[in-house]
Amino acid sequence: MHSSRPILSCRNLTFRYGAQAGPVFENLSFHVDQGEAVLFMGPSGCGKSTLAYCLAGLYPEYAGSLEGEILIGERPVSQMPPSKRAQEISILFQNPDNQFCMGRPDHEILFALENMNYDGDLQERMQELLHFSGLEAIGTAPIHILSGGTKQKLALATSLATNARILVLDEPFANLDPAACVQLAGKLKELNRQGLTLLIVDHNPGYWRSFISRIALMDGQGTLVNENLLPDQLESYRELFDRYGLFLDNHWLTGITPPETVPDSPAIVRAKDLALKYEKETVIDRLTFQLKKGSVTALIGPNGSGKTTLLCALAGVGKYKGELLVGGRAGLVFQNPRFQFLTLTVQEEVLTTLHVIDPPADAAILQKRAEDLLDEFGLLPYKEVSPYSLSQGQQRRLALLSMLAGDRPLLLLDEPTYAQDERSSRKILKLLNQRVQQGLTAVIATHDLALARAFANQILLLENGRLTPMSTEDLDHYAAERGILL
Repeated sequence: MHSSRPILSCRNLTFRYGAQAGPVFENLSFHVDQGEAVLFMGPSGCGKSTLAYCLAGLYPEYAGSLEGEILIGERPVSQMPPSKRAQEISILFQNPDNQFCMGRPDHEILFALENMNYDGDLQERMQELLHFSGLEAIGTAPIHILSGGTKQKLALATSLATNARILVLDEPFANLDPAACVQLAGKLKELNRQGLTLLIVDHNPGYWRSFISRIALMDGQGTLVNENLLPDQLESYRELFDRYGLFLDNHWLTGITPPETVPDSPAIVRAKDLALKYEKETVIDRLTFQLKKGSVTALIGPNGSGKTTLLCALAGVGKYKGELLVGGRAGLVFQNPRFQFLTLTVQEEVLTTLHVIDPPADAAILQKRAEDLLDEFGLLPYKEVSPYSLSQGQQRRLALLSMLAGDRPLLLLDEPTYAQDERSSRKILKLLNQRVQQGLTAVIATHDLALARAFANQILLLENGRLTPMSTEDLDHYAAERGILL
């Protein structure tokens, strides 16, 4: 149970990224009691992550300008030196790669402990945190070879190393497989019961509903429209969630069906005895499969099973042995879209692709085509800003849009709906469906088993180096065994 004493108070917060920029959020005020677990929800791009960085004291120290006041207890965060602030409030970034300083998980945790002047046994505490995060087996592995989900677990362990009273979590489940999400939610629930205050940013309340105190809802302009939605009464707020295009549960997938495939379609991908390597290590051996033209294949499996490695091989950028025939060029949307941007503005990113596929086209025609695509994805207002200034969800939509504009016959998507709200996810599936009907073949690596069940013609489980076709009944059984509700 939490006390009634506010541990964190925010008064009239207004944040801007630049002097001439409009406010990301304006006159935001709220407080959080000690021991609460508060989930912040809102449309993609409404400022949730920006708010998280402000609460942790990273903004405006490293970007933008902030008006108003953030207090931990009675002390302003702006007056705390970094070492003291880290003992009060810690943050888990949405993109864990932004959080690491060292080359190995054990060194990363030790680095955090040493910077906090931890007065206990450093090695013992480091081992405790590795165990808590399920990382004992890879404590000495190079961080850069780890899967996105494994990096997320390490980032959490590092955040907990500060022993702060408040933990800010920005989309902590985004890169985790469903079984890991269930385990992590249980561990965070226990930490909350022990008194750790949690401030959570997420697009989906699913894993949090069993223990959060309340939900704070932001609209598209960053206004706090309701900060006291109770988790056991969410069904009564379905209309409100629909209005803002937010996930409440998997009901949004009702009516979504796999795109129809043409009978006897030829295979666009043929693989036989395929062995895949990451760095110098063979991670998958002797895969044999086909992908039919015009199909949607969902690639599922636990963190570190090799899903991203397989996508890279199909895209021609990964090492492999065996037979692999791909009919045409493939487009790959990375798990971290920041790695694939080439230009300085959102509009130029799309125009670059359009110019490649149609060099003789008139510039005005390409400009209109780019603006139409940006408008369809809700990105037109940001056409002159840097791709790196977008939210994670907006960056993912831009990366997907750039690949779709390239008109490649095979599209490989690594977690396309991660960091997306419901409205954006619907747009992505609608556009993919249209392109598949026109002949596009799509492979979607995803941890969203309900999405895989609803949208894919073929489901492939990659686990322990093996690729296993799954029926919807097989998927239901697989989910039930792991305590996952579809």
